[in-house]
Amino acid sequence: MLDSRKFLSTCTLVVPWLTVPLIGKNTFFRFLPVATFVGYIFSFLSETADNKKWWKVKNALFPNYRLDVSYLLGLFLITTIWVFKLTFGNFLKYITTNIIIDWLLSFPIIKFFTKVGVFEFKKMRPKHFFILSVSLAIIIYFYQVLVEKVIKRAY
Repeated sequence: MLDSRKFLSTCTLVVPWLTVPLIGKNTFFRFLPVATFVGYIFSFLSETADNKKWWKVKNALFPNYRLDVSYLLGLFLITTIWVFKLTFGNFLKYITTNIIIDWLLSFPIIKFFTKVGVFEFKKMRPKHFFILSVSLAIIIYFYQVLVEKVIKRAY
Protein backbone atom coordinates (compact mmCIF):
# COMPACT_ATOMS: atom_id res chain seq x y z
CA MET A 1 0.00 0.00 0.00
CA LEU A 2 1.32 3.45 -0.91
CA ASP A 3 1.64 5.99 1.86
CA SER A 4 0.39 9.49 1.09
CA ARG A 5 3.86 10.81 0.23
CA LYS A 6 4.54 7.98 -2.23
CA PHE A 7 1.06 8.49 -3.66
CA LEU A 8 1.85 12.21 -4.22
CA SER A 9 5.13 11.31 -5.93
CA THR A 10 3.36 8.71 -8.08
CA CYS A 11 0.74 11.29 -9.10
CA THR A 12 3.52 13.77 -9.93
CA LEU A 13 4.87 11.18 -12.35
CA VAL A 14 1.66 9.76 -13.84
CA VAL A 15 -1.00 12.51 -13.95
CA PRO A 16 0.88 14.87 -16.32
CA TRP A 17 1.26 12.02 -18.83
CA LEU A 18 -2.52 11.71 -18.94
CA THR A 19 -2.60 15.12 -20.68
CA VAL A 20 -0.19 14.11 -23.47
CA PRO A 21 -2.95 13.11 -25.94
CA LEU A 22 -4.22 16.70 -25.69
CA ILE A 23 -0.82 18.07 -26.75
CA GLY A 24 -0.82 16.37 -30.14
CA LYS A 25 1.78 14.03 -31.58
CA ASN A 26 3.59 16.58 -33.78
CA THR A 27 3.72 19.20 -31.03
CA PHE A 28 4.91 16.64 -28.50
CA PHE A 29 7.81 15.58 -30.71
CA ARG A 30 8.54 19.17 -31.76
CA PHE A 31 9.17 20.24 -28.14
CA LEU A 32 10.52 16.95 -26.74
CA PRO A 33 14.16 17.95 -27.48
CA VAL A 34 13.92 21.13 -25.40
CA ALA A 35 12.14 19.27 -22.58
CA THR A 36 14.86 16.61 -22.66
CA PHE A 37 17.61 19.24 -22.75
CA VAL A 38 16.27 21.05 -19.69
CA GLY A 39 15.81 17.67 -18.02
CA TYR A 40 19.53 17.02 -18.43
CA ILE A 41 20.33 20.44 -17.00
CA PHE A 42 17.98 19.84 -14.06
CA SER A 43 19.55 16.40 -13.48
CA PHE A 44 22.98 18.01 -13.29
CA LEU A 45 21.61 20.67 -10.93
CA SER A 46 20.04 17.98 -8.75
CA GLU A 47 23.38 16.21 -8.44
CA THR A 48 25.04 19.51 -7.56
CA ALA A 49 22.22 20.34 -5.12
CA ASP A 50 22.69 17.01 -3.38
CA ASN A 51 26.46 17.50 -3.06
CA LYS A 52 26.14 21.10 -1.89
CA LYS A 53 23.06 20.41 0.27
CA TRP A 54 20.93 22.99 -1.57
CA TRP A 55 17.80 20.86 -1.30
CA LYS A 56 16.76 17.37 -0.34
CA VAL A 57 14.27 15.04 -1.97
CA LYS A 58 12.94 13.08 0.99
CA ASN A 59 10.46 10.77 -0.68
CA ALA A 60 11.76 9.80 -4.09
CA LEU A 61 9.98 6.92 -5.78
CA PHE A 62 13.39 5.57 -6.68
CA PRO A 63 15.48 6.07 -3.53
CA ASN A 64 18.77 5.01 -5.16
CA TYR A 65 18.72 8.14 -7.33
CA ARG A 66 19.63 11.57 -6.02
CA LEU A 67 17.09 13.33 -8.18
CA ASP A 68 13.34 13.09 -8.04
CA VAL A 69 12.62 11.04 -11.15
CA SER A 70 8.86 11.38 -10.59
CA TYR A 71 9.11 15.17 -10.86
CA LEU A 72 11.69 15.19 -13.64
CA LEU A 73 10.02 12.66 -15.93
CA GLY A 74 6.46 13.65 -15.05
CA LEU A 75 5.43 17.14 -14.04
CA PHE A 76 8.59 18.94 -15.20
CA LEU A 77 8.88 17.27 -18.63
CA ILE A 78 5.21 17.54 -19.56
CA THR A 79 4.78 21.07 -18.18
CA THR A 80 7.75 22.19 -20.27
CA ILE A 81 6.13 20.80 -23.42
CA TRP A 82 2.77 22.39 -22.55
CA VAL A 83 4.34 25.80 -21.93
CA PHE A 84 6.14 25.67 -25.27
CA LYS A 85 2.98 24.51 -27.05
CA LEU A 86 0.97 27.40 -25.62
CA THR A 87 3.54 30.20 -25.79
CA PHE A 88 6.40 29.51 -28.22
CA GLY A 89 6.77 32.28 -30.76
CA ASN A 90 5.75 34.98 -28.28
CA PHE A 91 8.64 35.52 -25.86
CA LEU A 92 6.73 37.91 -23.60
CA LYS A 93 3.89 35.39 -23.19
CA TYR A 94 6.44 32.61 -22.65
CA ILE A 95 8.46 34.42 -19.99
CA THR A 96 5.34 35.70 -18.21
CA THR A 97 3.93 32.17 -18.09
CA ASN A 98 7.24 30.84 -16.78
CA ILE A 99 7.52 33.54 -14.13
CA ILE A 100 4.05 32.62 -12.85
CA ILE A 101 4.70 28.86 -12.89
CA ASP A 102 8.18 29.21 -11.37
CA TRP A 103 6.84 31.50 -8.63
CA LEU A 104 4.10 28.99 -7.80
CA LEU A 105 6.63 26.15 -7.72
CA SER A 106 9.25 28.06 -5.74
CA PHE A 107 6.93 29.30 -3.02
CA PRO A 108 3.50 27.72 -2.37
CA ILE A 109 4.07 24.34 -4.05
CA ILE A 110 7.46 23.72 -2.45
CA LYS A 111 6.05 24.91 0.88
CA PHE A 112 3.34 22.25 0.51
CA PHE A 113 5.89 19.57 -0.53
CA THR A 114 7.98 20.49 2.52
CA LYS A 115 4.96 20.29 4.80
CA VAL A 116 4.01 16.80 3.60
CA GLY A 117 7.62 15.59 3.74
CA VAL A 118 8.45 15.14 0.06
CA PHE A 119 11.03 17.89 -0.46
CA GLU A 120 12.78 20.68 1.39
CA PHE A 121 15.29 23.40 0.78
CA LYS A 122 18.45 23.22 2.85
CA LYS A 123 21.09 25.81 1.90
CA MET A 124 19.18 27.24 -1.06
CA ARG A 125 16.36 29.70 -0.52
CA PRO A 126 13.11 29.68 -2.52
CA LYS A 127 13.97 33.05 -4.10
CA HIS A 128 17.26 31.62 -5.43
CA PHE A 129 15.45 28.60 -6.85
CA PHE A 130 12.98 30.98 -8.50
CA ILE A 131 15.80 33.00 -10.11
CA LEU A 132 17.49 29.78 -11.23
CA SER A 133 14.23 28.50 -12.75
CA VAL A 134 13.49 31.71 -14.66
CA SER A 135 17.09 31.82 -15.90
CA LEU A 136 16.75 28.25 -17.18
CA ALA A 137 13.50 29.19 -18.89
CA ILE A 138 15.28 31.94 -20.83
CA ILE A 139 18.13 29.60 -21.82
CA ILE A 140 15.82 26.86 -23.06
CA TYR A 141 13.68 29.28 -25.05
CA PHE A 142 16.69 30.25 -27.12
CA TYR A 143 17.74 26.60 -27.32
CA GLN A 144 14.34 25.89 -28.94
CA VAL A 145 14.85 28.82 -31.34
CA LEU A 146 18.12 27.17 -32.44
CA VAL A 147 16.42 23.76 -32.78
CA GLU A 148 13.74 25.34 -34.98
CA LYS A 149 16.40 26.95 -37.21
CA VAL A 150 18.28 23.66 -37.60
CA ILE A 151 15.07 21.80 -38.46
CA LYS A 152 14.07 24.41 -41.06
CA ARG A 153 17.51 24.20 -42.69
CA ALA A 154 17.30 20.41 -42.81
CA TYR A 155 14.03 20.51 -44.75
